[in-house]
Amino acid sequence: MREIEQTLLWKLINASLLQWIGLLVAVVVLVGVIIRIRTLFREDADAAADNHQLLTSISDLHREGDLSEDEYRSIKGRLINKLGDDPGEP
Repeated sequence: MREIEQTLLWKLINASLLQWIGLLVAVVVLVGVIIRIRTLFREDADAAADNHQLLTSISDLHREGDLSEDEYRSIKGRLINKLGDDPGEP
């Protein structure tokens, strides 16, 4: 009788162990997928192009007379400070 109980206990432990291993693998895969999706949404490869476009736009507005010299310098200074503080920039 004791031998049957030990056999049943080993079967239960092995079944539980396989379930826990399967659950662990599933969690690791899920975390990997989540990290990959977050990385795709956080990539900001066009930041330099957007900033260049913004500088060009304010320069055009200044040249056309829509921005005063003080406004132009203020906006340009803020943008340059923002670009200098950006950790994503090299």
